Amino acid sequence: MRGSGSMIEVAAAVIQRRDRVLVARRARPASLAGKWEFPGGKLEPGETGQEALGREIVEELDLRVEVGAALGRSHRVPPGEEAPDLRLTAYAARPVDPGDEPRLVDGTHDDLRWVTAEELPTLDLAPLDVPLVEGAVAFLAAPDDHLR
Repeated sequence: MRGSGSMIEVAAAVIQRRDRVLVARRARPASLAGKWEFPGGKLEPGETGQEALGREIVEELDLRVEVGAALGRSHRVPPGEEAPDLRLTAYAARPVDPGDEPRLVDGTHDDLRWVTAEELPTLDLAPLDVPLVEGAVAFLAAPDDHLR
């Protein structure tokens, strides 16, 4: 039986522009530093994944995004009784203004790249982001199916 039974909900944005999606390289925490991920963050109480991403992407990357359908989900049950479970849901997204470029703002990430569907599987991705690649590739193949 698990101790705390708590669950942390995290949302990730698969931000599409033309034939590429945005990935960000973690600067912290140390356990994830150097790993690539789809940017996002924890949901605040009462917040939807879409609302969280609207807020988090502005905070981390100074980029306003339109967020659409969920693309996939991954789940981590950490060892030990007290650590909370983590559920990561990826959502389709695109910049509100296609000309806007994301910027590194808050120190969460130290690099940004726009990558193709072919490049995604070759990246050293954070473990929870690996299962999301399939949904991201499907989104790139038909972006208008996921964003209206």
